[in-house]
Amino acid sequence: MDWLLTLCVIAASVLAAKAFSRTRALKATILALKTSVEILDQRLSRFEDLRASVPEAPLPEAPPDETVGVSAPFPAQMAAPLAPVPAGKGWEEILVENWLVWVGGVALALGGAFLVKLSIDYGLLIPGVRVALGALLGLTLWAGAEWIVWGEPVEARSSNVSQALAAAGAATIFASLYAAYQLYGLLPPALAFPLLALTAAATVLMSLQHGPFVAVLGLAGAFAVPAMVSNEQPSALALFAYLILVGAGSLALLRHRAWWWLAWIALAGSIGWALLWLAMLYDRADVWVVGGYLLGQIGLFAALRRGIPGVPFLEGVIDEPAVRSVVRTAFWAISTAALVLVQVDSNGTVALGCAFLTALSLLAFAYRDSRLDDVVAAAGTLAAALLAFWSLPLPVDQRVGLLHNLPPEEVGRFLTVAMAFGLLLGAGGFAALVRVRRRSRWAALSAAAPPILLALSYWRMAAFGFDPDWTVVALALAAMELAAVCWAAQRRDGEAENELVLAAYAVGVLGCTILAAVFVLENAWLTVALALHLPALAWVEGRLRLPVLRHVALGIAAVVLVRLTLNPEVLRYALSDTLIFNWLLYGYGLPAVAFILATRQFGSRADDLLVKVLEAGSVVFSVLLVTLELWHALRDRPLRFELDNFTLNAVEAIAWLAMAWWLLHLGERRERMVLRWSGAILFAVATVFAVGWQGIFLNPVMPFFGAPVEGWFLLDSLFLAYAIPAMLYAVLGFYRLGPRALWQAAMVLAAGFAFLWVTLEVRHFFQGDRLNQGFTGEVEWYAYSAVWLAFAAAGLGAALRWRSPWLRRASLLGLGLVVGKVFLSDMADLSGALRALSFIGLGAVLVGIGYACRRLQPFQPYPGSTS
Repeated sequence: MDWLLTLCVIAASVLAAKAFSRTRALKATILALKTSVEILDQRLSRFEDLRASVPEAPLPEAPPDETVGVSAPFPAQMAAPLAPVPAGKGWEEILVENWLVWVGGVALALGGAFLVKLSIDYGLLIPGVRVALGALLGLTLWAGAEWIVWGEPVEARSSNVSQALAAAGAATIFASLYAAYQLYGLLPPALAFPLLALTAAATVLMSLQHGPFVAVLGLAGAFAVPAMVSNEQPSALALFAYLILVGAGSLALLRHRAWWWLAWIALAGSIGWALLWLAMLYDRADVWVVGGYLLGQIGLFAALRRGIPGVPFLEGVIDEPAVRSVVRTAFWAISTAALVLVQVDSNGTVALGCAFLTALSLLAFAYRDSRLDDVVAAAGTLAAALLAFWSLPLPVDQRVGLLHNLPPEEVGRFLTVAMAFGLLLGAGGFAALVRVRRRSRWAALSAAAPPILLALSYWRMAAFGFDPDWTVVALALAAMELAAVCWAAQRRDGEAENELVLAAYAVGVLGCTILAAVFVLENAWLTVALALHLPALAWVEGRLRLPVLRHVALGIAAVVLVRLTLNPEVLRYALSDTLIFNWLLYGYGLPAVAFILATRQFGSRADDLLVKVLEAGSVVFSVLLVTLELWHALRDRPLRFELDNFTLNAVEAIAWLAMAWWLLHLGERRERMVLRWSGAILFAVATVFAVGWQGIFLNPVMPFFGAPVEGWFLLDSLFLAYAIPAMLYAVLGFYRLGPRALWQAAMVLAAGFAFLWVTLEVRHFFQGDRLNQGFTGEVEWYAYSAVWLAFAAAGLGAALRWRSPWLRRASLLGLGLVVGKVFLSDMADLSGALRALSFIGLGAVLVGIGYACRRLQPFQPYPGSTS
């Protein structure tokens, strides 16, 4: 009797829900009548107040033959009553009518399941009765939902109460039928499948009355039925025929009721089953069924967007954003499934034909629907991915014909597919240009697809030694792209779409020529060829005025920079013994020249990021060229950076300082920020290297690490390491190049390096090549005073001659150093004639300097002087 009690409880719940619904309707009617009465009362009170505020005027005497009217019109100034404002739902109403209703529906479904479990645990009912009662419970819930719907007003039929009951009933019937099949074996698969499918279909149809949440359950159940009913020999034809019917019915329902978000469930179920079958149950005999199913899915989702002519409720194009998103995603998912089909079918002819028809169908759809013409990218991606993931055998040493262990038919099939897709995407995209609205997308597909497919074919075939003269093919494609450029240039009218078409084919020409260079050149020559494209591209951009070409040039410049600066293999390229005229000259010199020419051409029209990158690239290549040539000239080992070669490091510092001076000069002259900053950065690098490494760490007087001096006195490595940098710093300071802090630092460094040079040359004269060894005698110590005094006097003379305040002060500082040495050191360390000569020489020089300053008066201000 428990089941009877349960049915009574359920019936009572249904009646209570019905009573609640009726009460709510009556409450709404009463509120509407109350609002109407209040409006009428407001109108009557306003009319009485208006009549009371108007004073009564005496009536004029009426002529005998005229009568006075007894009615007066309403005043025109009477205000119209305010429209009633509908009250929003409070939280209590939302809680009761929405959340509690759905919780009740879930509770009903769980109650039915628990009731079945209780009967199983205690063995109260036989399996057949349990299933029958469960199905009866579901049908009762359905009947209750229909009863509530037909008792509601037409505008309120789709309520949460009816949706909850309908969903609970559908879930209960699904569970009962599945238990009859899976748990009890009461239904064979041939009967369980159609019963479950009919239940799902009935649920979907009931959603027309009860709302979208019932449709969710119906769609989910329909796509879950094949997984619920197993078969020892699954049939691809039966499964995908069923899925086509489910997909068609669900999409028709969604289009009719405009429940666009439910289309994602249909998409996931349709494509998910196809991928699951390909991953787990695929047999090569199923290729026709799966391929036809995927093509059918393209038709279904195209119909969701475009409609079906002749069917009243399915006609017309739906332009909702949600529909466009679903259809676009569906086409990408179908393309992915087609690619998987080709892979699992081992590149079979039928699977390849399906992939080709998929790409063709996507192009046809894009041709008809301009709002979704971006799906041409899915067709192009499918073709490229198909060639990239083509299952080719591994090459071995044994050769069969022209190829390593590769059957000729495999090569022929691969190349045939590549050419077929190239013609479809290239020629087809070009043919569609005259009739489509957004021509730029079709031009991009037509221009990009052939070179991309050619590059993929070269990549896959190169390992097998197959060489059908790829360079000729690339140049032939370049000629075709050039013909398309001429065709587009003849139709150029300033419209943005036509400009983009012209740009697409111009970039296509460039891409094909780059491919030709890749096929025929190697190592440094390849990078040179890429760099030489930049001036040519600048010339084309100047003639066509296509901004997109500047972006392409920026990408090429970035590739060249990465290949020549961040590629460690560059240092391992074969290098001849010839000085200067080796691969370094053309490997870095030609790219530097190409960047300079492109900078002048692009910069004559705009000063943008491209011009700055080209300027910086020309500087980097020039510095690398000079540095690497020095490495090649001054050492025999492979090219690499060395820190223990005193002479090489000195020459590097000289080269960097000279280039920094030239960059700063050009930057000031042409007012180019990139050149000024490049010069400043190179100056900083050279200074850190010269001061920190040559002046301190590798200084010949440093113990343990000091390098021996090479060469003759005054014409030795000290001259390279200190004298020439001092001259370069002096030139930088004299011409005041760069920021103020830079040229002032250059002045100080010039004086410091010059002082270091003369000091070390004295040491070299007395100690020989090893300056960090030996004892300093009195003559050498006196020589330091004499040389420093002469050095300071010469500096002061130059300052007086050119009236340079900074040089004058630096010389006076040197004189102070000599005075301090003479009085503090020479007086104690020297003896005899050397001590006397030290003081006599110092006194004579100081007196002479005083006399010269009195005559020349260098301390008087003069025009242009700066401190």
